[in-house]
Amino acid sequence: MLPKERSRAVPITDDSFAALVRLYKSSTKFVGYSEGTKDLWGRELDFAARPNCLGAVSLQVIRPALVQAYLDGLDGRPGKQAAAYSALKQLEKWAIVRDLLPRQIMTGVSTEHAKGGHVPWTDEEVALGERCARADLSRAITLASNTGQRGSDLIRMCPTDLETYKGMLGINVTQKKTGKQVWVPVTSPLAAAMQTWERRPGPFLTRLDGSAWTRAALTHAWDYEKGHNPDLKPLAARDLVLHGLRGTACVRLKRAGATPAQIADMVGMSEDMVANYCRFSAQKENAAAAVILLERTFGEQKRDMFNK
Repeated sequence: MLPKERSRAVPITDDSFAALVRLYKSSTKFVGYSEGTKDLWGRELDFAARPNCLGAVSLQVIRPALVQAYLDGLDGRPGKQAAAYSALKQLEKWAIVRDLLPRQIMTGVSTEHAKGGHVPWTDEEVALGERCARADLSRAITLASNTGQRGSDLIRMCPTDLETYKGMLGINVTQKKTGKQVWVPVTSPLAAAMQTWERRPGPFLTRLDGSAWTRAALTHAWDYEKGHNPDLKPLAARDLVLHGLRGTACVRLKRAGATPAQIADMVGMSEDMVANYCRFSAQKENAAAAVILLERTFGEQKRDMFNK
């Protein structure tokens, strides 16, 4: 019996999608993005540019149907699918006006509706993550859900960033993505948690061995923990990501009575983004208020009937 022939790697030519990705990643446009954006989109473009994905496809052949087929292969991972879509859309936008693509490749392409992604975690989900995730990731959940900051900012927060203003403790943050400087109040739950954290130089968040996190490493560690820790199955089922805790902080502040403008200042984001994150909370609050109003009206009607 003849031995099976080993599969050969598909060659990547200069006319290939992979070559276009390399060119885009070396462009001034891509290099000018923030580090977080370069890391996220670069990772997704590199994945798409693999020979067994879209990498070996000729630029004369690639079209929306092939891109849609690639994204369909990411079904069930809405966060990754959305990031891949955004990266490919920007690649197309950059390439099409430079005549590097013979046609648009994203026309009509769509992704599934995210079941989790950047949706805010509930308080119960936060508590589950804090309780059951490994210690370094549990601390990250606590810090993220109480400050509403991006991962790229969470990993740089240090005790030296703490400042008391008008008797309130807060953390000074220069947001890496926007360059915006914000003073983030330390909530009571966060202050209580900080009391239990080991005091040492450097950032609040470190790996178990004490080394510093990178944004990508923190994301990968959470993805692995979520997928392999059986106690975190409810979080994996919703494909919850750490960035969703940014929305959790907004929802908590809204429920506490803060206005959108106040939340925007406290967390360091636009009011439109605050409204986007809080839309889930608003729907539930409105529904609950409707039930209370309905029960009150029904009760008043019954009393009127008996008083006649």
